[in-house]
Amino acid sequence: MEETEVIIDKVREYMAKCPYLDEYVELNVEYLVDKVKAYSINENAGYNPVMNRFMYGSENQFLFTFDSKLYWNEDIQNNIDNSKTFENIRNWLETNNKNKIFPDIKGIYEIGATTNGYIFATNANEAIYRIQCYLNYYKKE
Repeated sequence: MEETEVIIDKVREYMAKCPYLDEYVELNVEYLVDKVKAYSINENAGYNPVMNRFMYGSENQFLFTFDSKLYWNEDIQNNIDNSKTFENIRNWLETNNKNKIFPDIKGIYEIGATTNGYIFATNANEAIYRIQCYLNYYKKE
C-alpha cells in the first residue's frame, strides 16, 4: 500500500470522530455520494508533498479537503447552520492541534484548516461545502 493511501485512510478515521458530523452518515474517500448529508475526504491535486529535505528524512505535507453535501436554499437559518457546522469543524481541528490529538500517522506534528468552510458548488436546492485542510509530518528515510 502506498503512503498516500495509508494517510488518507488515517485522516478519514480521524475525521469520522468529529462530533459535528451526523452520527449515521458515511464518510467516503474521493467520492461524495449524490445525497444530502454526505461527507468525503479528498486529496488535493498538484502539490509537492515534500516541504523540506534533510540528511536523514524530510518534512512532508498532505493537503486534503473535507466536503459535505447539504441543503441550500433561501432559508437564511439553514444556510447559517451549514456555515456554523463548518466553523465548528475548523475549531475542532484547531483545538485538537493545540492538544496534540492527531490521526494515527507516524511523525505527524500538525493538522488544521487553511480555509473556513465555503460553498464549492450548488444546484437548485443542494450545495457542496468545502474546507481545505493540511497535515504535516516528518518522515525518516
